Amino acid sequence: MSVVLSEDFLRQLEHLALVTRRPVAGHLRGHHRSRRTGVGMVFTDYRPYSQGDDTRNLDWGTYMRLDRLILRLFEEEADLPIYIFVDVSKSMGLGEPGKLDFARRFAAALAYVGLINHDRVSLVAFSDGVLSEMPARRGKNQMWRTLHFLERLEPQGGTSLQNAFRKFFGARRTRGLVIVASDFLDAAGFEPAFQVIRRFGHDVFAAHVVSPEDREPPFGDDVVLVDSEDGSSLKAHLTPELLDSYRKGFARYCTEIEAFCRSHGWGYLRADTDAPFEQLMMHALRHEGLLR
Repeated sequence: MSVVLSEDFLRQLEHLALVTRRPVAGHLRGHHRSRRTGVGMVFTDYRPYSQGDDTRNLDWGTYMRLDRLILRLFEEEADLPIYIFVDVSKSMGLGEPGKLDFARRFAAALAYVGLINHDRVSLVAFSDGVLSEMPARRGKNQMWRTLHFLERLEPQGGTSLQNAFRKFFGARRTRGLVIVASDFLDAAGFEPAFQVIRRFGHDVFAAHVVSPEDREPPFGDDVVLVDSEDGSSLKAHLTPELLDSYRKGFARYCTEIEAFCRSHGWGYLRADTDAPFEQLMMHALRHEGLLR
């Protein structure tokens, strides 16, 4: 399915940049703070001069006032490694508007922001493991590769966030910003998977993709519930009490994911697929601190 972003929307995105809460480990000149300290554009701190330090960074004004040699510290600006994970499990194929369709547009918009800011953007499609990957790209002229990758994605398989993250980050990856677009409907839950990312020290933003059917199932009294991922079924008589219990349980699950993310200094957004997409991108993500 094609991924459509209007020209007006793309022009708005060109004024934005992706933001990480932590210094990054990039190696090309970009727009983000690097862990390396040296001559650069962003002043960070002072410290006493030690023999062997670069005398070009001495603060002579302080020396004249205090008769002490003080060194000015700077952080280099570096490109930001961005890893965008798109859940393509079968449950993402459900909903109206569809969850996977939303995730494709979401990933495309954020990839565009990263590319135009010369960050290194990687895309990863996963279900019960890593299914496909677009290696890191930089520059606006790589957007066509991004769209080609996203447009080929189809819902398939079950969900194992932990397997996908363990496989991807098991290979040595430069620390950066990990963005996950998923409904997080994983039988093992979300926490074991997030702990995998946490161990590797990445900054994380979780986009919790929720369809209207997730919030309010369109069920009658007597139904057959079919698991969209493993095909198992269950006959059930749904009373108002059971439906109310489901609603409360789903809301609680959303709250638990958000609370976990906030407790680790990560970003979280509940992305309802029936919300105005461009408004969500331009306002909600800026409010959450992912874009500026």
